[in-house]
Amino acid sequence: MLRFLAHTLEQLDLALEHVLKGDANSARFAVMLTDNALELVLHQLASDERRQRSALWKREKTYDDAAELEAALGRHFDAKLRFAKPRLPLSDEEAQTIAICHDLRNDVYHIGLQHEAVLPAIAGLYFVCAASVLQRFKPAFLSYSPNMVMPERSRKFFEQKPFGLRAREDFQKGCRALAAKAGFAGSRFIEALADHLAEIIEQQDSVIEIVATGGPNQTSRDEAVTQTECWHIMFDPKAATAAKKRLKVKSAYTGKTIAELQSWLLENGALRYTSDPVPGWRKREVSLRREKDPHRALKKYRDFIVQSADIRELLLEACGQVERWIDGQIEQMRMGDV
Repeated sequence: MLRFLAHTLEQLDLALEHVLKGDANSARFAVMLTDNALELVLHQLASDERRQRSALWKREKTYDDAAELEAALGRHFDAKLRFAKPRLPLSDEEAQTIAICHDLRNDVYHIGLQHEAVLPAIAGLYFVCAASVLQRFKPAFLSYSPNMVMPERSRKFFEQKPFGLRAREDFQKGCRALAAKAGFAGSRFIEALADHLAEIIEQQDSVIEIVATGGPNQTSRDEAVTQTECWHIMFDPKAATAAKKRLKVKSAYTGKTIAELQSWLLENGALRYTSDPVPGWRKREVSLRREKDPHRALKKYRDFIVQSADIRELLLEACGQVERWIDGQIEQMRMGDV
């Protein structure tokens, strides 16, 4: 167990090195290292609990959370986090931040999403949060051998010789020291998230304007948004299924034209967006900038990114179609001049 604690501090120390570099690629490594260190400790906590419950004098005892323990010993991070939450303990905000950052780590590692604009800021929050949580880990026992070779990076954290005498205290002290060195500032973190949100909103504002006024059939911004979502519902089976669940009426559509269908979908609550979302999005940006707690700020930011992802992608696609039409018109005019 002493070696396990040493390797955990070694990973955190390496993660901090990447956090402090401040660039997106380094932040990507920092998030992965932080997440791995945390996940290993959460799994170890569950393993220690199972070992204690399997003791001879406890084998006949039943536990209400036996299923939760078995799930925590599996491969799913959320089950490990859920089991550890009351035992470390973690606050609701900490558990929420860890879950969000783990999902982001999966985006970066498995899906290849970049998140360059906010990854350095999020890496800092995740590191400080994880270090704070990990210092609460108190293993039931520590094995030690005089011949044990400690990982190079971790030796500076275990000053007492032999190493095993104050290992728990040294581990906790090391976690606190690493968190302090990160120099995390909540205000700068929130500003980085809000700035990225503003950038996304301004881009979408321009996109909606192009969709509404740049094509052959000009419309209002509200109509540009609703028409974009309607077309998606009409031609995507999954979107159509989701829209049916939102319908306020049970009667079937009886119209004959696309325009009638669009009106029917709008009037009967099938659309998620019934008007230009930019004014509402800007209010969310203001709310994010006013937030004081970095954990709540991260949730507001992530909620916006997730909830608006589909319509933003659809509008970008529609904008691309308009831009291709514009390019075609320019090419026709150029060919006419030749």
